[in-house]
Amino acid sequence: MPVSSLHIAVFCRPLIPGEVKTRLIPAYGADGAARLYAQLVERTLRTVDEARTALGTSASLWVAGDVKHPSVRGWADRFELPVHAQCTGDLGEKMLHCLSSMVAAYEHVLLIGTDCPALHVDHLRAASDAISETCPWVFTPAEDGGYVLVGSRAPVAAPFVGIAWSTSSVMAQTRVALKAKTIKWAETAPLWDIDEAADVERAFAEGLIVRG
Repeated sequence: MPVSSLHIAVFCRPLIPGEVKTRLIPAYGADGAARLYAQLVERTLRTVDEARTALGTSASLWVAGDVKHPSVRGWADRFELPVHAQCTGDLGEKMLHCLSSMVAAYEHVLLIGTDCPALHVDHLRAASDAISETCPWVFTPAEDGGYVLVGSRAPVAAPFVGIAWSTSSVMAQTRVALKAKTIKWAETAPLWDIDEAADVERAFAEGLIVRG
């Protein structure tokens, strides 16, 4: 599959203290959680920028919230990314809308968030390579039971319906949904993401983000 047919979509939120990484607020405060989120977005977008060179891919930002917020405009301008608004609905509906919208223009699409500082270009390459005509879906599971990446060349609603989002059963429920519809999928090596204070401390320890 030619790499020029690949597109990477990034889900994000405007950088507004109190509205991002809310589970980290008890440990780091609203401003501290926002600063951590800013680092995660920057790291993710640098990885995507590297992928554009290494893989010949294109990319875009998909925003939950104000697409004209200064933080969003700053990311879009510096990394030269088009901006799209996420649709209304739950996370599954938003992901399906994004994948369906972009696969009309590209042979296959990878969708990521900004919570996985361990993600790098080789992970994106492996996910892209896993998709084929006979295997239209790929997922990168998260160690906490969710997933940090989903990709498809033929998006359908099945993997996104009836899922208990933001729980440890997301990937397990997704597998059940795919099996029920006899949809073939691939999984790349699991990664970890940042949801709790312990995850932040792990990222500090591994040098993926810095304190401050």
